[in-house]
Amino acid sequence: MMQTYPCSRVLLRFDRDTNEPDLFRCHLSACAQDREGNLWLGNDESTGLSRLKSKTPDVFAKHLYQDLSDRLELPEEDEEIDIEGMDIEEDRLWIVGSHTGTRKKFKPKKDIEDNLERLSQVRLRPNRFLIASAQIDGGKLKDDRLTQIPITKEGNALSLALQEDPHLGPFLGTKGEEQHGGCQQIASKENGFDIEGVAVREDRLFLGLRGPVLRGWAILLEICLVESTGNRLTLEPIGSDGRHYRKHFIDLKGMGVRELMWYGSDLLILAGPTMDITGLQSIYRLRYAADLTDDSITALDDGRLELLYHLPLMTHGDKAEGLCRYGDSGLLVVYDAPRSDRLVAKNAILADVFAPPDA
Repeated sequence: MMQTYPCSRVLLRFDRDTNEPDLFRCHLSACAQDREGNLWLGNDESTGLSRLKSKTPDVFAKHLYQDLSDRLELPEEDEEIDIEGMDIEEDRLWIVGSHTGTRKKFKPKKDIEDNLERLSQVRLRPNRFLIASAQIDGGKLKDDRLTQIPITKEGNALSLALQEDPHLGPFLGTKGEEQHGGCQQIASKENGFDIEGVAVREDRLFLGLRGPVLRGWAILLEICLVESTGNRLTLEPIGSDGRHYRKHFIDLKGMGVRELMWYGSDLLILAGPTMDITGLQSIYRLRYAADLTDDSITALDDGRLELLYHLPLMTHGDKAEGLCRYGDSGLLVVYDAPRSDRLVAKNAILADVFAPPDA
């Protein structure tokens, strides 16, 4: 399978709230287009959403940033929510946080002892355990309060349920156990538990995991949510033995999931490295994913999972993290850590449009 180059490019111009333009254009992590043509963008370094309006067929502008801090119940103040998945069904927008713990970074100005201590610490990031939705209208959030799964300092109902799972539990740590002032959850970007995609169909959500990848197999989680009182979402039993999730293993040749989107009854899967490196990035199609009714495992040669194409291979930057339908003409991909040739003027960036798959 040869790599495929974009068939066109789209200009995203952040012409408002541009005191820190790179905050918006250089950390894009999710995207979705509503039926009015507005483009919604997630950012993994903030607590809000960006909305751009379609100005011409290949330019989005009129930036509106909508902070979510006062619309959500979050356990930590002034901490990012790390939006990594986004989807829109009808007029309801869904956002999903990464659900990750993080290891402290190496700092060149600190001495060896301090850096070794930093690298021993993994911190649970409760705000990232976010699954929420809101009604949208006219390019704005209608709801003063988003509907969400409640979050505590230990996580949420999904992460707690997964701690008992034989495949995923070891990556999420043991409830209540801490070490070095942090947690035993394996950190993101170290093949730790990391949600980086969502595709919504009625009350079913498919969540794509960047990690863990188990012996080369990537994982999709499927959950069922119902809305209860007090703007709360509740997990419903969906798996065997009353589990609150299903697991779908897919052969992405060692890559993890970076984003998901529906294409009819099929799921399109943006795949990329699990680690914090630049590497192969590809788009797959899982046929008839909407018809899955139990746990599944799908190999690349069984006819249901298909590699569509590889994105252009880059030696640095251009980490593809957002995937959504772009009108009727293609698939829009946005990038975190963009290469400098994508950055236009002081407040804009170029995103890529790829051809849609054949029927």
